[in-house]
Amino acid sequence: MKKTVYFLSFILALFLFTSCNKSIVFEETVCFPDANWTFEQKEVTFNVPFTGSDKPYAVIIDIDLIGTPNVDKFYSSFTIFTPNGGKTVKTLHINFETPKEPFIKGANPNEKTYRLTAYPKKYFSETGIYKFEINQFSNKADNYGIKGVRLRIEKVKE
Repeated sequence: MKKTVYFLSFILALFLFTSCNKSIVFEETVCFPDANWTFEQKEVTFNVPFTGSDKPYAVIIDIDLIGTPNVDKFYSSFTIFTPNGGKTVKTLHINFETPKEPFIKGANPNEKTYRLTAYPKKYFSETGIYKFEINQFSNKADNYGIKGVRLRIEKVKE
C-alpha cells in the first residue's frame, strides 16, 4: 500500500512539474468592459521588470475577440521603452478578415484570439523596468468585439 501511495505521489509531482510552461516570463491581459476598446482608451501599457540578459525572448500580442469585431483591419503602434530611455517602435497591421495565422479558439464558440508575434527574438540587455505600449490608430470609432489585449513574453529556445 505504501509503495502505491509513493508511486502515485511521484507521478502527481512529475505531472505538476512538467505541465508548467517555464518558458513564459511575463503574461498580462488588459480587459475592456463590454468587449469594446474605446476610442478614448487609445493605449494599453504593460510594465515588465527585466534583469539584463543576452538571451532572446519572443514578444507576443494576443487580441481576444468576442463575436465579429466591427473593424476588419486594426492598426496600432507597438512601442518598447527601455529603462535607460531608448525606444523601439513598430507598426502593427492586423487583418481580422483574412488573418495570416488561424485564430486560437476560445472555450466559448463565440470567442477567439488573434496571436501576433511582434518580435520573434528580442533582447533585453538593460536591467530595470521596460514599458510596453500598444497605441491604437482609430478614426474616432470604438472597436467593438475586442475583449482584451494580452502581452506575453517567452524565452526563446536556442
